[in-house]
Amino acid sequence: MKPKKLASGNYRVQLIVGKDENGKRIVKSFTAESEWQAMKMAEDYKKLNVDIQPAKISVREAINAYIDSKRYVIAPTTLYGYESLAKNRLLAIQGYTLTDLKTIDIQRAINIDADQGMSYKTIKSAYALIRSVALLFEVELPSIRKLRLPPKTVKDELPPLDKVLNVIIGSSVELPCLLSVWCGGMRISEVRGLKYSDIYEEDGSRYIHVRRARVCINGHDVVENRNKTEQSTRDIPIPDYIYNLIQRIPHKNKDDFIISDNYGALKRRYDRLLKKHGLKMTFHDLRAQFATTMNGLGVEKEVLEKLGGWANSKVLDSVYIRTPKQRIRDSLKVFDDYMYGVIRDTRTKKTGDVA
Repeated sequence: MKPKKLASGNYRVQLIVGKDENGKRIVKSFTAESEWQAMKMAEDYKKLNVDIQPAKISVREAINAYIDSKRYVIAPTTLYGYESLAKNRLLAIQGYTLTDLKTIDIQRAINIDADQGMSYKTIKSAYALIRSVALLFEVELPSIRKLRLPPKTVKDELPPLDKVLNVIIGSSVELPCLLSVWCGGMRISEVRGLKYSDIYEEDGSRYIHVRRARVCINGHDVVENRNKTEQSTRDIPIPDYIYNLIQRIPHKNKDDFIISDNYGALKRRYDRLLKKHGLKMTFHDLRAQFATTMNGLGVEKEVLEKLGGWANSKVLDSVYIRTPKQRIRDSLKVFDDYMYGVIRDTRTKKTGDVA
C-alpha cells in the first residue's frame, strides 16, 4: 500500500481487498493530491471493510492486511515487530479463517510455541496482535485471561549500583551508561538518539530534551523523530558530571549525535565489560536500576514516572522496580524483632522465665 506519484502530480494508493471466485486479486485504487490524503482514503476504506468478509479470509491474510494498513502510520520498530511476530509466532492457527478460529485452536498454537521455548511475553504479544487484527474485521476472539500461557520469566535481582558504577566509570561506555542510569533511565534507543541541540539551559539549570529514538533494524540505524510513548518525550536535568563528559566529545555541529556508536558496537563493549567483572545485567537493566534506586531513596512515584517517561506506576512497579534481597532482609529483621518480643513477653507471663 505504498503511495505512487502519477504523471498528473497526484498520488495513488492501490489496496488488495480480496479475491474473486476465480482466485484473482481484487484491487481498488485511491487517488488524491497528496500522499497522506491517498493513504487516508485507503485506510478509511479498509476500516469500513466492505469487500473483505471475515468468513473468507485466513488469519494469515488478515494479519498481512492489518500490517499493510499500518505500514506508513506507525514507527518502523513497531512495524518490524509486527512483521516478526507474524512470521514466527502462533503459526499453527494462521491457516484458519477468522470465523472458524476457536479457543481450543488458539490454545494448541500457544502450547506448540511454548514447547519450542517461546516466552510468556513473546506469545502474549503475538496473540495481542492477532486479536487486534480480528477486531479490525469485527471478529471477537477470547481475551488473554481465558488462555493458558507459559509462566512469566522471573526477573533477576540487580547487582548493587555501586558495583555497577565501579565498573562503568572510566570505561569506553561510561557516558551512554550514565545517561541511562542517571538521566531518567533512558532506553538505549533514546541515548543513541540524543543530539547536542537537545541540551538547553533554563533558570540557571541544564536540561536535555528526549524527543527521538535511533534504533537498529536489520543491522541499519533508523531515526524515529518520536519516542516509544507520549510520556517518553521529556526534559531531564543534566548533572554537571555528565554535561562535562558530553562536552569532551569532538563534534562538528549541534545536529551531531552525542553517542555516535552503532548499536552493535555499543552493546558488544557493554556486554564484554560486565562479563569481565562477573556482573549479569543488560543495558536495559540500567533503566530498571534507575527506577529501583530512586524508589529505594524514597523519590515519589509521580516524580519517578515523569523522569522515566512511564505512563503509570503499574508497569513501573511490575517490571522496573526490583526489591533487593538486602532490603527484604532488613524489613524482615524488623518483623523478626517484633515476633521475638511478643514470644518473650508471652513466655514470661506464662512461666515467669525469660527466653
